[in-house]
Amino acid sequence: MQKGPSSNIRALFLDIDGTLVGADNQISEAVRRAIVKAQERGIRIGLCTGRTRYTAEPVAAQLWRPLDYLIVSNGAIAIETQTETLLHRRLLEPALALEVARILVEAGEQVYVYEPAFRPLLEESRVLYHPARPVGAFATPPRYRPYGAILSELPFVPVSVAAFGAAEEMQALVKAMRKALSEDFSVIQSGTHTMWGVEIFASGVNKRSGAERVARWLGISSQECMAIGDHMNDIELLEWAGIGVAMGDAPAEVQAVADWTTANVQEDGVAEAIERLLATKA
Repeated sequence: MQKGPSSNIRALFLDIDGTLVGADNQISEAVRRAIVKAQERGIRIGLCTGRTRYTAEPVAAQLWRPLDYLIVSNGAIAIETQTETLLHRRLLEPALALEVARILVEAGEQVYVYEPAFRPLLEESRVLYHPARPVGAFATPPRYRPYGAILSELPFVPVSVAAFGAAEEMQALVKAMRKALSEDFSVIQSGTHTMWGVEIFASGVNKRSGAERVARWLGISSQECMAIGDHMNDIELLEWAGIGVAMGDAPAEVQAVADWTTANVQEDGVAEAIERLLATKA
């Protein structure tokens, strides 16, 4: 049985792509207004995204009031933004990252290795790729950089290794990677119909693990948290939260684990979900 909105919600975790923003990367006025209402009612706001901090910051900056938490890199890094306190960071051992990089290149994929930025600075947010493989249009310098030794050594301890491509190709790659890799890894998929991602993290990393660290920091339970998301990498988060809300155009697998469904991003689904929640807190 699905749960309805609850008046005891104290924290709200929001996915970014396909949830908070669409293809234009802009938060609508209706959604920003709803988030302010939630903040005025004492609800802590956290973005919970597959993006790194470097690419999450421009979205966070659109909010009319500062948010409280950033959970980035699919839960591998969690930050209290007001004090710049690092609450959680789980990285991928370099030897394991190199193993993944070699598997991806042998499979014919371009490999992207992500630096674990705590601060939103370019020199802490590098993405390395194989110079002999084609890169996606998104892989623009100076952040994205070719690195000739990417299969043998790395200049930093990475947060993740990834490949991107068409959905069907990447979904097949997910199955192959989960079969090839040990329990030392977490294989996460996300993306859009035009760009699908396979991202490999250290074991145990997902959005739920990041949100759990924030909830623990706040001294609240999962039943006092609400989460809104739209994709495969949101499933564990929506299952964990006291109220898990799926966007209206989320895949069936995501909607199946949600407590209820809101409108899609173009129809301001986040605003609709927040208004439904706040109606119970009057």
